[in-house]
Parts: sequence; C-alpha cells; structure tokens
Amino acid sequence: MRAVSRPLMALLFAGLICGVLVVLVGASVVHGEERVLPGVRLPLGGVDLQGRTREQGLQALSALEKRLTAAPLFLHCRNRSWRLDPRTIGLRLDREAMIEAALKAGRDVPWWQRWSRQRRLRQEGLTIPLTVVFNRESFYRQLDALGREVSTPPRDAALRVRADDGIEIIPGRDGMAVDKQKAERDLLAALRAGRMPEIELSLIKVHPRVTADAVAAMGINGLLAAYSTRFDPGYTERAYNIRVAAAALDGLLVPPGQEFSFNRVVGPRSSEAGYKNAKVIVNNRLVDGPGGGVCQVSSTLYNAVLLANLQILERANHSLPVSYVPMGRDATVSYGYIDFRFRNDTESYIYLRSLVEGGQITFKIYGNTDYKTPVEITTEVTAVQQPQVIRRSDPTLKKGEQAVRQKGLRGYTVAVRRITYVDGRRQVEVLPESKYDPVDEIIAVGTALPVNEPVVPPAGPGAPAGEGEAAEGKTQQPAGKQVPDTPSTPGGGNAGQSAAADAAGIPERVYGY
Repeated sequence: MRAVSRPLMALLFAGLICGVLVVLVGASVVHGEERVLPGVRLPLGGVDLQGRTREQGLQALSALEKRLTAAPLFLHCRNRSWRLDPRTIGLRLDREAMIEAALKAGRDVPWWQRWSRQRRLRQEGLTIPLTVVFNRESFYRQLDALGREVSTPPRDAALRVRADDGIEIIPGRDGMAVDKQKAERDLLAALRAGRMPEIELSLIKVHPRVTADAVAAMGINGLLAAYSTRFDPGYTERAYNIRVAAAALDGLLVPPGQEFSFNRVVGPRSSEAGYKNAKVIVNNRLVDGPGGGVCQVSSTLYNAVLLANLQILERANHSLPVSYVPMGRDATVSYGYIDFRFRNDTESYIYLRSLVEGGQITFKIYGNTDYKTPVEITTEVTAVQQPQVIRRSDPTLKKGEQAVRQKGLRGYTVAVRRITYVDGRRQVEVLPESKYDPVDEIIAVGTALPVNEPVVPPAGPGAPAGEGEAAEGKTQQPAGKQVPDTPSTPGGGNAGQSAAADAAGIPERVYGY
C-alpha cells in the first residue's frame, strides 16, 4: 500500500477534530438552545434538570421552590418544639444562580478537555447544591421571639440609691440566648443537603453590656445636693404636667464635661406630647396654655444644680416673680425659645433623681462627693419699680364710681450670688441678675349718667356766667365723651399689696409657667 501523503493526513486529522467538536457541541445543543448535560442532578429527588433548556430549568426550580416553602421548618430546644413558616423569613431559591451552575457543568474547562469531563459527568454524575436565600433579620427576629421561652436575658449592672441617699452597685448577671448564627448555619446546611430541616437550637451565654466595674468607674458615690418646692395638687392639670416633665428627667446620667439641656431632654410641651392646659405667663398676664407648671420643674432643678455647684450655662427668669422659689432663683423655659442648661464640670458622672409626692417635687443630684462643697445662695433686691396707675373710662359704671380691674405689682431687680468654700477659702460667684417687670394697676372710672339726671350743655358764646355746675367751678363732660387713660404713679405704697408685704419687698403670689 502506498504511503498516504502528508497533506492528506493533515486533512484527515482536521476532519477528525471537527467531527469530535460536532459531537461535543451536538451533545449539548439542540435546535440552537443550550441544554443541561446528562448526569447533572439536584439533591432533592423528583426534579431532573438534564436535557433541559434555561427556561425549562427555571420552571422546574420554581416547582421545587413551592415544595420547599410549603413545608414548615421545625425548631427544637430543651424539649420544646416550634413550627416556622418559611415564607415568614422570605425563604426562596436563587433559581438563576442554580440554572447557571447546571448549564456550566461539563463546559467549565478548555474545549480539548470537555470530552473527558463530560464522559466522567455521565458516569459519576454531579449534584448542584441548592442556593437558598432568606431574610436574615426576619429569621433572627423569629428566633428571638421563640427563644424568650427558653432563654434568660442578661442583667446589666446598675446603681441603687438607698433610703439614706447612699449608693450601692448592683452587679450584673449573665444570661442565656439562642445561638442565632449557628441556627442560620444549620438551616443552610440542611437545605443544601436536600433535607427538610429540623434544627436543634443551641443556647449560648450572653454577658451584660454594663459591668459592675463600668458602673464603679462612673464615680457616683453619694448625694451632692437636693432641693424641693411645693405645688397645689388640687390643680390637677398643672400637677399632671409637673409629674410628666419630672419623669422625663428621673434617672438621667450626665457624663463628665457634658452639657445638659432641659428642652432637649424633656421635649416639646404640647398637647400632642401629652401635656394639659394650665396657667402660663404671657406678656405679664396669666393665661391658659399647654405645659403650665413645667417651669416649676426647671426652677426646682435649677436650685438643686446651684447647690451642687455645677456650672450654669443658660438660665432666664420669668417676667413676674413666682411663688415656689425666692426671687432671683427661678428658671423659666419655653421649647424652642428659652432653655435651662448646665455643664457637669466634674470628672465623674452625675445622676439625677426626681420625686413627686403629694404636693411636693424634689430633685436630688448624686455624684462624686469629692467635689461636694458647702454652698450658700444669697439674693438681694437692688431696685424697685413702682407700678403705674392707669385710669380708664367705663360706661358700665355710674359716674363717680371706680373699680380696680387689675392690681398693680411692683417690679424688682434682684442680684444673686453663689458662695462656696473651697479649702477653707470663701469664693463668691456673681450670677446673672433677675429683672421682674412691674404690672400696671388699672382702675375703671364710671362715666354713665343716672337715668333721670338732666344733661347740662356746655356754656356757649354769650351764655350767662354762673349757670349750672359751672358757677360752682365744676366742668361737666359732654354726654358720651370718654375720659382718656391717665397714668400716674401712686404717692405711697404698692397698690394690691399689704403694708407688711411692701415693707418686706415680697410680691403677691403669682404662679408662673
């Protein structure tokens, strides 16, 4: 036999290669559509992907997903069992990722290795793992809810104030909780292995967030100062507001160097926030408004802060004196406008407690007693403004009658000093002075004439002198003419106050905001 020429051999070899490629490609593509190769299977029986196109595989996986989500998950712990609906945690298959993996099986190597790879695939087979997706947050919430029946929450270390105002530290306590990360791993492992999951939950120890050492490091070991004021518990709306605002401050911790803001902690004093209408001072008048009584809370706290010798950052007095604290020692607040602020200028935490019992509100400030020092607060009235008297005509009163429509109150300027004794040395801190506005006294003057009294016209040109009241040196106002407002300063005393009150410089009782 003649030897085959080299060109012919090369041609035959190239044809052989093309034939192999045609066989390989034809085995995996039918009518131009890529299909899953033989031997590719899923871990769960009843679903076959081999020979399927992408769309057919997605449909098959959808049917499998419905089977999975229709069956409940079973969770067990300490002889207790729970059923969990997979749909509540958003359990589903990542069908796109799974069909992509199935189609790549046997084709994920260079072309010259594919024949042997696909041959081994047909002989040994390949299981495509289930790619499961679920909402981890929802799963963890479900475990938290179920775990309450078998777990014990940890207890943080805390402060306790004894009846004698001493401080003791309550140690923390470890708790037990469901190991949520292990439950997640077990769930995924069971699903990927093709088993309907029954998970045995494990419990792990949970340490408290706050330890006794952390509480001790705050440095709170005793009472720095306390202050109380009284109110009328029978004024229910005002008393209610006092309790609400005081409760917002009870148990507050202020770190060293940090600023306290009354408005930031207590929040808006509105009806939407739950406050009731009570008397407030607006333009030197008492009117109904939401949150009446909250200023007694801020004023009581202000005095406790003064006595604790903490740094005052912002404080304003009312426009009128109030009854529950001495003049110069009130602190008005108005959300968004006027705040009361102080700074914890010690190197330890301070702890606020508020107590409302009967008709009394008390603030106690606890901290490091190394910073405690004797404190004395002095007030001095440095100026007094007398009220003006405004006379206004009133046609509802008979001529010659008068009635006090508004009692006058004096205004005051008050100087306040905080005196401390540090290492035996007397130190005087001048606090911002307080200015209280005077309140004018308004007197109504009657202008109505008696029904049967004749009206004497004013004298005209040529009228004879001495007729009527003009002859007696009196002037009759024309009917209907109003007497103008005539302010004047009283010659002595303070209208609306007793002589004893005038002598002592004490204003009338006026409840503020």
